[in-house]
Amino acid sequence: MRARAPAPPTIWLFGVLSIVPLFIAAWFYCYGPLNMRGAGLLALLGYCTALLSYLGGIRCGLEFARRIPRWRSIAASMLAPFFAFALLLGAANFDVVWQISGFLLAFLLQWIWDVNDHEGPEWRPRLRTLLTAGAALPLAFALEQALSM
Repeated sequence: MRARAPAPPTIWLFGVLSIVPLFIAAWFYCYGPLNMRGAGLLALLGYCTALLSYLGGIRCGLEFARRIPRWRSIAASMLAPFFAFALLLGAANFDVVWQISGFLLAFLLQWIWDVNDHEGPEWRPRLRTLLTAGAALPLAFALEQALSM
């Protein structure tokens, strides 16, 4: 059995740091002062939009690195940012519960794609699993808060 190559420590560090704002925003939404809860929710949803756009960009960049890029993969990599942007702008039409649930679903679908259609370094699926779990946790707390309102 072959040993798994670990991700470089710098990648782990910046990966973990990239999800810290989700925890901070979710804390403000769930437990912060009443006058900060709206800002916490907006920060949470806005940062989720940015992260999903980043993940779509990574997939697109991996495809661009191929000798012959696959147009379907490029098009599919654009779905996460478009979906996230629609959820963010949908505040007027969607209940907060649906917005948060939609972001959870989007992160999980992106994770499924990333670990099953593996492109890039061999350590990437493990890193994506940890970071997706780290993104889902504050979203789960926010969803519980939205359901109890």
